[in-house]
Amino acid sequence: MFYRHVNVFLLCLFPLTAAALPTDREQPVNVAADSATFNEKTGIATYTGNIDIQQGSLHITADELVITTDSKGTVLTGVAKGNPAHFQQQPNADKGIASAEASEVTYLARDGIVTLKGNAKLQQDGSSFKSREINYNLDRGEIEAKGDSKNRVQLVFPPPSKENRQSKRLGQPPQTEPQP
Repeated sequence: MFYRHVNVFLLCLFPLTAAALPTDREQPVNVAADSATFNEKTGIATYTGNIDIQQGSLHITADELVITTDSKGTVLTGVAKGNPAHFQQQPNADKGIASAEASEVTYLARDGIVTLKGNAKLQQDGSSFKSREINYNLDRGEIEAKGDSKNRVQLVFPPPSKENRQSKRLGQPPQTEPQP
C-alpha cells in the first residue's frame, strides 16, 4: 500500500519541469525511509526519517512525506518537508537537470498546483527563481513567486550564448522570433 501511494504521488507531482525523460516513468520507484505508517480510515500515509526516493532521473530527499488519499486510494495531497526537501530531475535529454528545494513542498492533486514554501528555489540551465514561496500550475505551466520586503523575489537568467547574439546597428529594429 505504501509503494502505491508514493508511486501515484510521484507520477502526479513531478511533471514540475514539464516532461521528464521518457524512460523515467518506466523505471521502478525505490523508496527508503526510517519508518512508514498508513491509516486506512483517514487515508494518510506518513514516511519519516532520511527519505530517499529515486525513479530514473528523478531523485527526492526529505525528512517527512505525508500523502493523503480518498476512500478509493486516489492521491489528494502530498506534502514533503525537509531542511530543506530536495527534488531533481532531468526533463529531457537536451536539457540540464532541473532542481527545486524548499522547507515544504505541497502538491494539490485536484488543482494541479505545486507550492514550494520556505526559502524556495527552482533552477535549471543557469536560470533560477528564489523566493519565500513559489507556486507552479502544472496544467497551465504558470509560475508565481511571492516575496515580501525582507525576502524579495530573485530571478536569474543566463546571457545569450555568443552564437545567439547578433550585432545590430543603432536604429535597426530588434529581430523577433517567429510565432508558432
